[in-house]
Amino acid sequence: MQMRSSTYRLFSCLAVAALAGLPMVAAADEWDSCVKLSDDLAVAGCSRAIDSQQFTGRSLARLYARRGGAYQAKGDLDHAMADFNKSTQIDPAYPSAYNNRGITWYRRGDLDRAIADYDRAIQLNPKYEYAYANRGAAWATKGDPDRAIADFDQAVRLDPKDAEAYYNRGLAWGAKDDFDRAIADYSEAIRLDPKNEHAYVNRGSAWGAKGDLDRAIADFNQAIRLDPKSAQAYYNRGMAFEMKGSLRAALADLTMYSQLAPSDPDGLKAVERVSKELSTR
Repeated sequence: MQMRSSTYRLFSCLAVAALAGLPMVAAADEWDSCVKLSDDLAVAGCSRAIDSQQFTGRSLARLYARRGGAYQAKGDLDHAMADFNKSTQIDPAYPSAYNNRGITWYRRGDLDRAIADYDRAIQLNPKYEYAYANRGAAWATKGDPDRAIADFDQAVRLDPKDAEAYYNRGLAWGAKDDFDRAIADYSEAIRLDPKNEHAYVNRGSAWGAKGDLDRAIADFNQAIRLDPKSAQAYYNRGMAFEMKGSLRAALADLTMYSQLAPSDPDGLKAVERVSKELSTR
């Protein structure tokens, strides 16, 4: 019986830096309507700013990148890719466009192109923490935890308060079965972001792998408090209860998991297994 870890959560750097020296108030209004609105409204705002023809060079590249980020947040990867491509064409030295296009490649499953774009973003800005973190996630997804860890190391050096970088590095350590380092990174992620339910799930899994089921259950408890619909937390807590011999508690959790994730046959199998164990008592 094995507990499960959550997946990597990719970073994104979609914010656009403020623009100095705008030519007129109207142009400033168009800029604000692009960069300061929520993703749901930014597509229209950025389109107005682009269509105003008031912006050129880096400023125009930023507008396309911001609109691409808004499309990306809406799940429209085709329009996002088109805008990031346009941004890099207008200003080939704008690192954020490469980073954000890398995220789009990642979400499309093209990890090699994602890494190539993160490489370019880092080449243009060697202190681009998000690009290191994103490239680390891509390396991890490709099954190369050593390169992933190297990138997450650089990300946390550049921003020691980045909870996500610690969280993802913890996953990479877990992939190498280095559970002590994984726990240390999850703990730091939790210290920086106490509401990171995924960090509790994964730290619990690491405690379980070390055989410390009580600490594992405590972390799964906290994950469920933060997200009462956390299927992974119910599954892992159920497995921990089963390993402790607390079969009724295990059955309750695994039944909840099978309800939250009905398409996973492992849930039903686990319910059947524990039910059978209980019937023999």
